[in-house]
Amino acid sequence: MSVRSSHKTKVARLFVAGGLILCAIGLGACQGSSVLDLKVGDCLMLPDGDEAVTIEHASCFESHEAEVSALVDTDPKDASALFPGEEALALQAETACVSSFESYVGTPYVLSSLDVTWLLPTKSSWGEGDRQIVCLVNAMDAQPLTSSVKDSKL
Repeated sequence: MSVRSSHKTKVARLFVAGGLILCAIGLGACQGSSVLDLKVGDCLMLPDGDEAVTIEHASCFESHEAEVSALVDTDPKDASALFPGEEALALQAETACVSSFESYVGTPYVLSSLDVTWLLPTKSSWGEGDRQIVCLVNAMDAQPLTSSVKDSKL
């Protein structure tokens, strides 16, 4: 999956990431798993690059960087559809993730101290049937979160 971000000014920022995220020894709360297995409410650390195969989970009550706020089916979503391209998926993600923000956080996106980020299918994962955009909520300026943002009204 590819990682993208949106800001209040609606400028996209691309994270630079590696394909494998590993947990440091001694951090019992973190756990790596497939980006395809993410669920709404999962708290995690953001990948270090533009593509990720696995992602590091974290407790929502300890320091983490983002929380899954929505899972959105892509358009087109059928198995035979050609890859629409990263730009088209990013536009879908921005619309869907900003639109779903208020129902998850409890405050309108433009009034919030939080931001949105997303994970997109890559051309490779699309070819394997990946048709979901993962919307993430994160703090502005890469500040860590220490509790769930669901209904936080931040």
